[in-house]
Amino acid sequence: MSIKFTKKVVATLFISTSLMILNAAHAGGRLKVKSTTNNQNGGTTSVRASAAKGQNGGGMVRARGTTTNGQGQAAGGGATAVKGPNGGVGVRAGGFTADDTGNVNYQGGAAATGANGSAATTGGFSRAAGGGVMGSRSTTATDNNGNTYDGNTAYQSGTGINHTQTCYNSDGHEIKCPNNK
Repeated sequence: MSIKFTKKVVATLFISTSLMILNAAHAGGRLKVKSTTNNQNGGTTSVRASAAKGQNGGGMVRARGTTTNGQGQAAGGGATAVKGPNGGVGVRAGGFTADDTGNVNYQGGAAATGANGSAATTGGFSRAAGGGVMGSRSTTATDNNGNTYDGNTAYQSGTGINHTQTCYNSDGHEIKCPNNK
């Protein structure tokens, strides 16, 4: 049996987040909302959301939720968006599932952009009930001069980690990636 967010949970997250954005945009300051309730599957469903706006124009909004079925299964997710006072923005979102045998899966991503460039990353991992773990992440970043970094990292229990990276200049020609060690 898999657990999914119901339409009611998604609607609650959307409405709560929308109200928080509107309230924070008009009033400044901070707003928080949270709720936990028993669900029809014998578990609980929890949602939390918050929003804030600073004096200098920066702000954030965040929402997350988790649901269980009372039989050891759970699912959840969350998202955050931020805006800096100088125009930089960032977002992240992720979700997980866990079953009653110990299997866990997570997928998530993030992106940001600002005066110095932009970056985006996606990835996830899974853990098997027997303890094996595997995961991967892909990242791309571009600086304000147009130089780009593309990196991929993978991990698997028993095999270890593997990382590849390639960098390009603003003309699209491959260049040596910086070493920040």
